[in-house]
Parts: sequence; structure tokens; C-alpha cells
Amino acid sequence: MFIVFEGIDGSGKSAQARLLANFFESRGVPFVLTREPSDGIVGRKLRSLVSRPEREEEARLFLEDRIDHVKAIISPAMNAGKHVICDRYYYSSAAYQGARGLDPVEILNKNRSVVPEPDVVFLLVVCVETALKRISQSRSGTFSVFEKQKDLEAVANIYCSFQDPVIIRIDGERSMVQISAEVVSFLELKGIDVR
Repeated sequence: MFIVFEGIDGSGKSAQARLLANFFESRGVPFVLTREPSDGIVGRKLRSLVSRPEREEEARLFLEDRIDHVKAIISPAMNAGKHVICDRYYYSSAAYQGARGLDPVEILNKNRSVVPEPDVVFLLVVCVETALKRISQSRSGTFSVFEKQKDLEAVANIYCSFQDPVIIRIDGERSMVQISAEVVSFLELKGIDVR
């Protein structure tokens, strides 16, 4: 399966991706844990930004990174029979660049035309205040160029508008253990043998 974790910055998606990876590893389930922006050339450039480029350029860079990411990591892992756990995917582009005024539906459609669709997307839903508090606590009050309250509120609203059947909304305000248990239960219902 191609499993994606989504949500605003500070929603806990990275932690849940790692917890699922740990769970798979403890049971000998073959998997690859990856993220976007990726560790490729464009992904590293995106991670090092100190200011955001124009919205069209930002969307182009994320798509370029995603195409490379699929080619270098995601497709080879899937072809080798491994589950892929991805921290962010094209829903992030639709939400974050959509919050800057681009059309989220157009972003989704453009991405779907060139990269594979995930089998399931766990969307962790938290209020922006909770997210910013978590970020501040984990990074001693430092924030990235994507982590501004007004921007995150717009991003959260776009995430709320997604209606894709692959999206499973999860209350991210609960404990990490509760959320992880819900993720594993869902995957077991989908037929992944994790025992």
C-alpha cells in the first residue's frame, strides 16, 4: 500500500508516520518511510528556503520534487513489494499553494496526471493554535517560512474541503498512542497483515 500522512505543520503527521514505520519494523512488514519535500536536489532546496518564492514557482518546485521522488523512491519500493509510508504528498501542495491563491483542484488534477494516487491518506486534524504550540515547544520557538498562523488557518480550511474517498480524517488533538492505534486498526481492516 501507498500510505500518506497529511495535515498542517504541527499536526503530528511526521510522528505518526514514524510510529507506523516502527510498528511495521517490529512485525517484519516490508516498508519504506519517506517524506516530502524529499531528500533529492529540489527537495533539499525547498527545505532550505528562508523565504517563499512566487506561488507558481513554489507549486512548480514541489511538483518537480514529487515527480523525482516517485521515480527515485516510491515506485521502486512499490515494485519491490514494500509498503510506502510518506509524510506529505500532493494534498500538501493543494493546501499550501492553494492557500496562496492557486486553485487546489487544479493542483490535485495536475499532480494526479503525472504521479500515482495513494491508497490511503490519514489527514490529522488539529486547530492551528495547537499546531503552533507544538511547533514552538519542539523547536524552541523557531518557525519555518510555512508556519505562520494566518497561512496555516487558510491551509487548514483547504484541507477541510477535501472530499476524496481515500482520505481518512483523524482527530489529531488526541494522544499519539490513540492516533497510532486508530491508524493500525484501519490498515488491518484494509487487509494488511501486521501480526
